Amino acid sequence: MIKNEIKLLKKPRLKKPVLIEGLPGFGLVGRLAAEHLVKQLKAVKFAEFYSPGFPPQVKILPDGTVSMHKAEFYYSKQKKKDLIILLGDDQAATIEWQYSVCGDIIEFARKNNTSMIITLGGYGVRGIPKKPRVFGAATDKSLIKTFSKHGALFGKVGGDIIGAAGLLIGIGALRGIPGVCLMGETHGSYVDPKAASSVLKVLTSYLGLKISFKELDEKAKEIEKMIKRIEEVQKTQQATIPKPPSHEPLTYIR
Repeated sequence: MIKNEIKLLKKPRLKKPVLIEGLPGFGLVGRLAAEHLVKQLKAVKFAEFYSPGFPPQVKILPDGTVSMHKAEFYYSKQKKKDLIILLGDDQAATIEWQYSVCGDIIEFARKNNTSMIITLGGYGVRGIPKKPRVFGAATDKSLIKTFSKHGALFGKVGGDIIGAAGLLIGIGALRGIPGVCLMGETHGSYVDPKAASSVLKVLTSYLGLKISFKELDEKAKEIEKMIKRIEEVQKTQQATIPKPPSHEPLTYIR
C-alpha cells in the first residue's frame, strides 16, 4: 500500500512547540488565519507532507512547472512558546485517508515534542456576522478555562467538528497531547477573512503575540464589496422577472 510521505527540509531545535493547524475548511477560516500567522511571524518551512489521500492532481505554477498537492510545516521560535504551523492545499478525500493523514501528522508532532495542538476552522451560521464570535472545543477542561480568558466561547454550540480540525485534537488526546479547536462564525459560502481575524485574535492573545491584521481587514472589505455587488445583481434580476397574472381565489377544491 502507498503510504504518506514526509520530506524533511530542516531540523529545527524546538522547545515543546504548539502545533497550529490551518488546513482548508469551512469559509477557509483556518487556512486564512494560519497563513496570515506564517507571513506575520516570517515562519520558516521545514517539512512537506505528501499523501495518496490528497486529490489526484498537480498544480500548474506561474512559471509553467507543476507541484504536487501537499501540506507544509513551518516553525517559528518565540519567547513564550515555539510554534509549528501546518498549512495545506487540501484535506484527505476519504474517511480512511483522513485518519491516516491525521495520525501521521500527530506522530510527526510527537517526534518534535509537541506540547499542545490548536486547530482553526469555521462554524457555520445562517446570516453574515458583523462581529464573528469564536467558539471553542477542547480535550481538557483546563484548556476551556484558559482559552475562555482570551475570548473563546465554550458550551455554546454542539454538533461535530468534521475533518482535520476535529480529528487532530481527538487523535492527539488519545496519544497524550491536549488540544483545542477555535472556530470563527461564518456563513461558509464565501472566503471569510473577518472570521479568520476573529480566530487569530483569540489565538495571538493566548500566545502573547502582537501582529498586524491590516491585510486580513483589507481582504474582508473586498469580500463585503463583492457580496454587495452580488446582492444588487440579484435584486435587479428579480425586478425584471414578470409577475404572474393574479387570479380570483378559489372558493372550492377542484
